[in-house]
Amino acid sequence: MKIKLLFILFITLFNTGQINSQNLLDTSSWTIGNGSVSGFGQNGSTTENSREYGIDPHGESSILWKASNDAESNADGGWNSSYHNIDHTKTYRFSVWIKKTNSNSGTTYFGTTSYSNNSHHILNLNNEAINTNPYFWHGDLPQLNKWYLIIGFVHGSNYDSTMSYGGIYDPQTGTKVANTTDFKFAETAVNVRHRSYLYYDTNTSNKQYFWAPRIDEVNGNELSIGELLGSNDLDTNLLNTSSWEVGTGSVSGFNQNGATSENSRVFGKNHVGDDVILWEATPDVNNNADGGWNSDYHNINHNTTYRFSVWIKKLNSNNGSTYLGCNSTDNILKLNGTVNNNPYFWAGDLPKLNRWYLIVGYVHKSSYTSTTNLGRIYDGVTGKEVKTITDYKFKNTAINVRHRSYLYYDTNTSDRQYFWAPRIDPVTGNEPTINELLQINENSKLILSYDIAGNQKQRFYCEEEGFCSPKAPTSRKVEDMIVAETTEELAQLAPNPTIEEEEKDLIEYYPSIYPNPTNGRVSIQLSGVDYNLTGSINIYSSNGSLVKSIQVNSPTNQIELNISTLSSGTYLVHMHFTNGTVTTQQIIKN
Repeated sequence: MKIKLLFILFITLFNTGQINSQNLLDTSSWTIGNGSVSGFGQNGSTTENSREYGIDPHGESSILWKASNDAESNADGGWNSSYHNIDHTKTYRFSVWIKKTNSNSGTTYFGTTSYSNNSHHILNLNNEAINTNPYFWHGDLPQLNKWYLIIGFVHGSNYDSTMSYGGIYDPQTGTKVANTTDFKFAETAVNVRHRSYLYYDTNTSNKQYFWAPRIDEVNGNELSIGELLGSNDLDTNLLNTSSWEVGTGSVSGFNQNGATSENSRVFGKNHVGDDVILWEATPDVNNNADGGWNSDYHNINHNTTYRFSVWIKKLNSNNGSTYLGCNSTDNILKLNGTVNNNPYFWAGDLPKLNRWYLIVGYVHKSSYTSTTNLGRIYDGVTGKEVKTITDYKFKNTAINVRHRSYLYYDTNTSDRQYFWAPRIDPVTGNEPTINELLQINENSKLILSYDIAGNQKQRFYCEEEGFCSPKAPTSRKVEDMIVAETTEELAQLAPNPTIEEEEKDLIEYYPSIYPNPTNGRVSIQLSGVDYNLTGSINIYSSNGSLVKSIQVNSPTNQIELNISTLSSGTYLVHMHFTNGTVTTQQIIKN
């Protein structure tokens, strides 16, 4: 009998049918032609709305929506999308690429609406009044004949800030060049739609192009703004830890806190079991500074919010105190506006010893008016928020900032405190999400078992939180099968007339994964079967630690994964199918 071997199907990264289950909009209906298409109702006349091939913001040939206005001062192209169901407690991100040519006659619009039961359900942030015609932005783009990515947010109904995070982004620099207006859902909201227009343009030589509209739930699985811009490889971290080599004392960019003997860098395992270089604090008997650092000062823009983070684990005892803070030469303010000359996001004892925690604090832009603290401590095993910590904001004279993380006042020489992956990230949408920093999920684990020689003989998926025991090995299980990666390995799977029918059927569950090895993006494709991917796709490190989880919001036969934030190495991808089967396949990240 013939065994069905894996086949490779190339899937274009960004095209009109973007392979990403997060996007509520389906642009696969964007075929060459005029007027409305499924999911997108034309704005203006049919002659003012067309779809044609053109060059997208990433230099590829894609189908663009073109607005070709007539001489009338009214609607001149674009769309109202269909309404899509939403959860009013969640935040949703709206985006679209737009380019205007020839002149600035008329106005470009980007907005949304939520309408049901004869009522509107979008609220302004500043006064929570109903907005019956909400636009994230309208006006002229900064330059003609240039693509811009426009982002807007509609926050969950419990959002209590007046802070807007949307903006217009220049793809050449990756920077936000203009702000947009955010909104929030009323508790009665059940749906939402996407709107993007050209209006009131009477110059018939003008053209406006639209590409890649999206509505994404903000849940950690959405593409980052950097990824939308095509700059996902850009590291936004102001701190450079490449100087962290095994040794003692200060290193470039990080000035020791305490004696040289109390500060060292050693190999150890981070929260997901990867071997990394850790900063180790080894306290002496003196009741003073016991390890950690003050980073160099880094230039900042006081009109931007910055996020500070570090992983910390304390061993042995709670003697002494752990600190995470910052400093900007008397230019850090409490959220009430008073100066803090020695600002710490948090100081105290971590919830548990011998456990990694991610500590995240914020210094907001100088115009920040809220008193809401966004900083948190996250459990490195469960990923859950375990404590709210203190935020600050910049004084309008601030020009720099530094990162501070310490162990202090620990006189127990048996104690150790470890630090890993310190960061200062400008909050622009290009920074890694908290979920990307955490790289974990509390609900599952992949367990590996080995024979006496150290060879992996079984791996299985544990779905029960808090309890896991190996299943009895079988001659062949979908979970136990590893994808062949080379021509030689594939040759070993050549047709064998003695293979049992059951084993042949199991092999058919394999999807195609391409490219493998990968530099950051892989596409998963099912073909020739009547079942789809469902549930979640979980990615594990080679030692069985869960490093990323992607929720499949609706069953699909194809999806794209982004693992660009993971370090180089071998990973296991665990997938669920709608017919009740599962499989685990191996991928390599370059």
